[in-house]
Amino acid sequence: MFAHSAYLLVLLLAFADEPKSAALLETLPEDGMWVTYNGTIKINGQETVVSWTARSVGKALGASKECRFIELEQASDSTRAELGNVVWRLLVPEDAFGEGRDPLKNAVKTWVKYGTNEPEVVENIDAKDPLFAMLCRGPKQNLKAESAKEKISWQMGDLECPVIVGKNEIELGAAKIEMIHRVFRHKEVPFGLAGTSQDVKVSFGGQQQTANIRMTLQNHGKDAKAKLPELQP
Repeated sequence: MFAHSAYLLVLLLAFADEPKSAALLETLPEDGMWVTYNGTIKINGQETVVSWTARSVGKALGASKECRFIELEQASDSTRAELGNVVWRLLVPEDAFGEGRDPLKNAVKTWVKYGTNEPEVVENIDAKDPLFAMLCRGPKQNLKAESAKEKISWQMGDLECPVIVGKNEIELGAAKIEMIHRVFRHKEVPFGLAGTSQDVKVSFGGQQQTANIRMTLQNHGKDAKAKLPELQP
């Protein structure tokens, strides 16, 4: 009887340690915090260098809830629209953040600006750019916390980061897309994200293409300035 109970306790503890979710921007920082990452996107061996910035840039009411404006910016010299300069602005309820939650999916209003185009209101990230939504959502299947932490180096030193791994899959028309994630967490970095690694496989009509995405911590700080402050609910 005791041995059986002990076995159940071990199982419960093991499951308690497993991550509930790994949405990239899971933790809500103080307003005004920002974080920037160096990024590379390699598609079939061809590499594009980008930078990504996430920032919290103000509060407002949305759907009768206290919300935060979150901006996500990609900067690049690429001439490809999907790899060039993009700014997303989302109004996200503050109570949508937290462990096991997917805050960006619950935005009450979403805008996007591509390059020099005028900003547009969109239904959500999924409807406008399902691949970017898939990236932001992080792994949803086979989630596991690695037993060892991994060292992330940036300009202010090293961070020992817990690592969450897993995958997610979607189908877009006749294409099947699989994304394998490694997510590096650290509580001292805004939004709790110290970096990521994604391996992407796209299967279409019997053919397969691959891509690799890397985000490494560049810098973070306070007093973030909104890129699209005129966009209000």
